[in-house]
Amino acid sequence: MAKLIKTVLIALFAVSTIAAQNQAPLLKGKVDENVRKEISSFVVLYDFEGDTFFDNIPIDTDGMFSYTTDLPADEVDVMIYIGSSPYGAHLKKGTTTEMNVTDGKAVFSGDNVPESKFFSKYVQAFYPMQYKGSADEPFVFANLKKLLDAQKKEVDGLLGDVKQPLRSTYQKMADAYYNDTLLLLYDMDQSYNNVNHEKESDEIIAGIDPNGDEARLTGIINYWYNNSDIHKVSDATSTLDYMIGQFDAIDKTLTNEGNKKKMWETLGSMFMMYKPTEEDVATFFAKVEPQLSRAPRIKERIMEVHESFKEKVLAGESVPTDPKLISPDGKECRLSDLLGKSVVYIDIWATWCKPCVGEIPYMEKVVERFKGNDAITFVSISRDDNRAAWLKKIAKDQPEWQQYVFDKQSGDEFMNAMGINGIPRFLLIGKDGKFINPDAARPSSEDIDQILNSAIESAKNK
Repeated sequence: MAKLIKTVLIALFAVSTIAAQNQAPLLKGKVDENVRKEISSFVVLYDFEGDTFFDNIPIDTDGMFSYTTDLPADEVDVMIYIGSSPYGAHLKKGTTTEMNVTDGKAVFSGDNVPESKFFSKYVQAFYPMQYKGSADEPFVFANLKKLLDAQKKEVDGLLGDVKQPLRSTYQKMADAYYNDTLLLLYDMDQSYNNVNHEKESDEIIAGIDPNGDEARLTGIINYWYNNSDIHKVSDATSTLDYMIGQFDAIDKTLTNEGNKKKMWETLGSMFMMYKPTEEDVATFFAKVEPQLSRAPRIKERIMEVHESFKEKVLAGESVPTDPKLISPDGKECRLSDLLGKSVVYIDIWATWCKPCVGEIPYMEKVVERFKGNDAITFVSISRDDNRAAWLKKIAKDQPEWQQYVFDKQSGDEFMNAMGINGIPRFLLIGKDGKFINPDAARPSSEDIDQILNSAIESAKNK
């Protein structure tokens, strides 16, 4: 009998293995040669009931890719990031969605074509980066509102080919994402031009259903939360107590478990960004266990954020990686090529980062004050994927210090190794190639001259 059971189990295993091998991919396709030269893989990301799933999909030497996974539901909408370009697709068990990307455009065939065409356009239409403008272009609300309305019209135009009940779901998502982007434009118009859109914003926020899936999927639930009474009512005397109270308040206020998870992830991640002590972290997880016991993936994500905000490199340690840098004229070098001759003050920035751009006038003044001092070198390294935007900014400003842009892959490796989660970020490295401060003061700091002079004097004594 035992032998028979063993034989049956082996047979069943063999059958299941063959079935898995023969399973048709959920997504397959091809990217053009230009994309293949830049990247060797791309990211697929999707939400299911508040939990985020993602996979890294390899691209072969011919630009072909194939994706098979065990979906948590019969069908899901996935966001696809190929390089810095967003796309979308609809995947369904037992079917194959085909996507070919040429010149930045996705063409769908095979199964789920109407759904994929809609979702890809939906992802692209409301992609926030296109509504932020650039540092050198004035923010013109009317122009960006016109763009948003045109994009929404295209998105809505694709709904007719989608069958019910998915069409109604998609309509809610498109409407919510439009409003989320419009609220962003209102906020930016206030920031750039001091134009008050409070009345219009309040009307949109009042119409948000915090328990609708679309509120979570588009992120507009954050506007609801920021304007609700939940976070305003608290007798907490510390950030720790406040966050614990918010977890409980969200649990009692919302009925959609997926939306609860998303808010807990946001709040928990925010708490970890304050870099709490290990004791406070332990207390936090113990107190919110009634909530996170129902959301193990969210707990893992919050812990990942906590780990990412720990200092990975300390003063006195060496630079962890040696990224490739590219100068405006296209010449390449390594970060190590810039070290060892003097103290080096490095600005990590991007043209699309408003605080980064805001530091440039201060950097100009610092460089001017230290002009002719060979004991210190000033370097700016951009995180821009858009080389043209970077070159345009440099051409306009004419900075009198060294300018580079990161090679994407080695730049990402460097940022990860450093634990850098945001920019601008300034690094101060000694003549010995070791960090004086891996998170140095900004040029706008009142004591920046004193800090740099101290670093120079310290280098002389070594």
